[in-house]
Amino acid sequence: MKQMTTSIFLKICLPVWFILFPVLTFAQNARIDSLQNLLKTIKQDTSRIMTILEICRAYKIELNNMDSVSVYANKVLAQSEAIQFKKGIAYALLYTGMRHWKKGNYDLALIDYKRCLGLMQEENIKHGESSCYINMGQVYAELGNYQQAIDYMLKGIKVKEELKDKKGARVGYNNIGNIYSTMGDYTKGLQYYYKTLKLAEELNDKLGISYAYDNIGTIFSHQNKLDMALVYYKKAASIQEEIGDQVTAGSTYNSIGDIYQLKKQYKEALTFHLRDLKIKETANDKQGTAVACKSIGVDYFGLKKFDQALSYQLKSFTICKEIGYKKGIADAAGGIGKIHAEKMEYSSALKYYEQMLRVSNELDYREGIRDAYANYAFVYAKLKEFESALKYTELYNTVKDSLLNKENFKQVSELNTRYETDKKEKEILLLTKDQQLNAKIIKQQQLVRWGLIGGLGLLSISIFSIYRRYRFKQKANVILEKQKEEIQQKNILITDSIDYAQTIQEAVLPTQQEVSMLIPESFILYKPKAIVSGDFYWLSLVKDRLVCAVADCTGHGVPGAFMSLLGYNMLENVVKDAAITKPAAILDSLSEEVNSRLAGNELQENSKHGMDISLISIDKQNNMLEFSGAHNSLYIAREKELIEFKADKIGIGGNKKGGATFHNHSIELKKGDMIYLFTDGFPDQIGGQKRKKFYYQPFKDLLLSLSTLTPEEQKIKLDEAHVNWMGEKKDQTDDILILGLRY
Repeated sequence: MKQMTTSIFLKICLPVWFILFPVLTFAQNARIDSLQNLLKTIKQDTSRIMTILEICRAYKIELNNMDSVSVYANKVLAQSEAIQFKKGIAYALLYTGMRHWKKGNYDLALIDYKRCLGLMQEENIKHGESSCYINMGQVYAELGNYQQAIDYMLKGIKVKEELKDKKGARVGYNNIGNIYSTMGDYTKGLQYYYKTLKLAEELNDKLGISYAYDNIGTIFSHQNKLDMALVYYKKAASIQEEIGDQVTAGSTYNSIGDIYQLKKQYKEALTFHLRDLKIKETANDKQGTAVACKSIGVDYFGLKKFDQALSYQLKSFTICKEIGYKKGIADAAGGIGKIHAEKMEYSSALKYYEQMLRVSNELDYREGIRDAYANYAFVYAKLKEFESALKYTELYNTVKDSLLNKENFKQVSELNTRYETDKKEKEILLLTKDQQLNAKIIKQQQLVRWGLIGGLGLLSISIFSIYRRYRFKQKANVILEKQKEEIQQKNILITDSIDYAQTIQEAVLPTQQEVSMLIPESFILYKPKAIVSGDFYWLSLVKDRLVCAVADCTGHGVPGAFMSLLGYNMLENVVKDAAITKPAAILDSLSEEVNSRLAGNELQENSKHGMDISLISIDKQNNMLEFSGAHNSLYIAREKELIEFKADKIGIGGNKKGGATFHNHSIELKKGDMIYLFTDGFPDQIGGQKRKKFYYQPFKDLLLSLSTLTPEEQKIKLDEAHVNWMGEKKDQTDDILILGLRY
């Protein structure tokens, strides 16, 4: 039968699934009821124990109900120990180990698995032994001991292959692929996932095929190849829908939703996460429900629907606490804290971040610890407690560096070395056999002995020469690979540091919500050329006047970002400490401050190091606006006309020798005036068919044409105009900042 598409299934078959699910659940419960009825008729101890184990297995495989698994496993353990039935003890420990693993109690899981392994080997239960190896590998992977995890997985796979258990081997290969994926070795991860896929296809195991597709999608997701990830996730979901495995399909829906989250397509993400939630709730999968709720919370956060986001994150938090899922508790606490931080409820945010950090430390969940430190730094930066922000930034960087998996890179190198060593030993063995054969032939063919000796001598020299070249090339490749890894690690460090610099910069700048509190009708179009920006904006109420500035510091990227943070702090000091509200006086003081801070600096002496700025002060009681600018002018759109108020042609820091000072412009405002402050990034953008600048006159015309729209609509249209002007090359020329406000 032709495979159904995702959309057709969702419209036709998904409603049928929710009708049939209670029937299927009833059938599964009926089997458990049948086993429980059978149990009542069995008197022999070992037979009773094996029947209870079947009930245990049914709860695990058919209903995934780990709470019930734990209850029956404990019964098996108690009864088996009472009569020293080693097989029963071994299988009971296998199930209790699974329960501990699912709850994140990894030390307890390993204790049970190690005892289980010894009993399985003692009783020569090969299937149980192989399962124990693979389960131990999963626990070590969770603990970050990847080399041990791979070793145990390979031991388990070896036993599975001896037993001709292809399905079990497939599971092992899949788990090794997961470990390499976690380590960031995506090439090795794909190799093992393709082994998994091959075995699943040989078995015609459609569920296994779907798992392989799902994991390959995850690899592409890690590599930020989001469209490719969606292709494989949707292939996986299509198979899962075809075979009616809705629980697994729900998890794949969650992955698809996560990809849409990364693409910032939150409406699409929400659609798939809600599908996942419905399936997990129907299946009574509490952990899956908690994960889905957290994802939905993130979607609503992205859609700026903070009340809905908080509701779902709290639901996830509550369920995780109920079932003891500690990693989920940490993640949900972080999500709740972020919502409070976005709503500027900083004390509540810090309370949840404290829980996130505490639980993450209990688990040694380093990603959680790292993110908790980042969240702390962000909030303290918002609270202007820069000493605390710096402290948590340093802690964040320390944990982040430890997550670069230097040890993991070493482990991968060790695996490569082991492989190459085995390969060389085989080559030497083959060469030895060839030499023995040649010697035998020489003895048998006396007439051509010397000719063959000479030929073999030349051949040996050639082989030796080729081997030396091969070894030299191999060593060179090892060095190049090591250098490549070092460069990749340095690139990761640099990129992560710049990413976090962006977080700190965004934390210092006012959010749109904070701007809207002071200026209800306003927009900010803020588009750094690199990850961080040399442009910044600033606003505050001083003596009942709204003071607002837009500045462009020398450079962009990291140098510009440093200058922008310095400029932001200097502007804050000048305006708030001195309580100055006249724009020209503010710019004069700011220019003196820049010159004072950078006095004697070689960069200051040899370059135009400073900033361009436009600054306004609005007196609402008297409907007056005052403006002063350094290179950056002010535009006011009024009654189908755009009025320009020109800035002085000197920059901040440009009048260090006591030259001309800045001029003040007084402007009477009218209701409905649209005021624009901006940097030169938009007019200077290279684009169009002739690849030239946008220029100021078209920029003025564009602003005037949009001035009657709402501020939010203006922002969208300006962004669209910028993207369209850049064209296919998508090469942004400079940082872009436009602040628009309606009076």
